[in-house]
Formats: sequence, structure tokens, C-alpha cells
Amino acid sequence: MFRTIRTIAAVALAACAIAAPSQAGPIIDWDPAYFYTNPGSGATPLSSPPGTQLFIVGTISAFGPPLQFLNANDPTKDYTFYLYGFTSLGTTPFPVPPFGTAYVATYDPGFIEIYEGTPRDAVFDINPPNGNVPSTFTNGTLILSGTVTSFYTQTNDFSTFQTGNAEGTITWTGGTLLSYVSQGGQPWPSLFTGGLSWQPGVMIEGYLFRHDGKIDLDCPTPARTSTWGKVKALYRQ
Repeated sequence: MFRTIRTIAAVALAACAIAAPSQAGPIIDWDPAYFYTNPGSGATPLSSPPGTQLFIVGTISAFGPPLQFLNANDPTKDYTFYLYGFTSLGTTPFPVPPFGTAYVATYDPGFIEIYEGTPRDAVFDINPPNGNVPSTFTNGTLILSGTVTSFYTQTNDFSTFQTGNAEGTITWTGGTLLSYVSQGGQPWPSLFTGGLSWQPGVMIEGYLFRHDGKIDLDCPTPARTSTWGKVKALYRQ
């Protein structure tokens, strides 16, 4: 499975190098986003049972080129996103001696939608789905949409602050601003990435993870080809 993931990452990186200009920073940045699952899934930060449905809602805090003309701090608008359609393929444990165990949950492809809405009304109400989640994150104008593949979450049972990461590759397919992330009719591959936390002090009741993340337009370093041995070595530094 991970050989396939590394191959996909290598192909995506090669495509980016050909098609997309280098960007100094993320095109979209956020803190926070929150992950949740279907009621009764039995999911925990260390286990995503096969068949679990994963959803993500978030509020955008900043835009970079080529979307720098959007103002995420405009008090009359909110910029939000919604990811859905992910079905868990299960969680695989990986021993990371002498620290403990890392847990990688992988998912079938899903979808991302990004909205510009008025008024500024997105709220992370408890125990989603509910009357405001995801509805207050999906109202307004759909400015970008796409598919998300190779999505995974990585957690562990040993980090002091209960942190991990999540990543997936985006292929843009629609939205009013699709031309800004495309060239010659071909969308630039993009990377959804960032850090997870499941520390109780930052969580909201009914959510699985808090996410501080970004979207990079040209699939930079985090998507490079690697091996699990190299990942484990990071924890030994």
C-alpha cells in the first residue's frame, strides 16, 4: 500500500514541476479546521474503523498568490471549506521504537469545496452533523472545488502534545476561480496538508481532530518520495 502511495506522490510531484509555477507560500491557510465522523462510527484518534465516513470543516485565515486578491479578514464575508466523501480503509499501526506506535489511517478519494459567503456566520457547533455543521460552511458562492486522493491521517500514542498530521492531493475541477489554479485548461495539482491535534484542551465536543493547515499549489516538499524508515527516523532526532 505505501509503495503505491509513494509512487502516486512521485508522479504528482513530477506533474507539478512541469505545470505549475513555484509559490513562496501556501495559496490557502487556516486555523482551525475540525474533523468529524459519522455518528456511531467508533472512531478514535488512534483508530478509524473501515467504512468510517470522515468530514472536515474549516475557516480560511489567509490567501496567497494567485488568490491574494481575496481578503480572509473581511468582516462582511467568510471563506470556508468542506471536505467529504472519504471512506476509511482502516488504520495500520507502525512501531516506532523506542517511542511507541504510529497509526496511519487511509481513505478512499473524497471531495473539497471552498466557499465565499455573506454574512460571516460559520460556527463549529458541538456534535456534528447538526443545524450549523456543515451548512454554515457550504453557503455562498462556490469558488473552488475538486477531488482529494491519497488522503491519510497519521497519529501516535507517544507525542507529548498529542499531535500528528494529515495530507491529501487535490485535483481542482470547478468553481468560479478555477482558472486561477489552472493553465491551458489543466488544473495544477495541489497539496492539502497540516498538523493534527487531539489534545482535549483544543477540542470541541463531538469532533475527532483539530487541524492547522494549508493548501500548497505546487506540491512542495511534504509530498516528496520517502520511505517509512525515513519517517521513523524523524522521531529519533
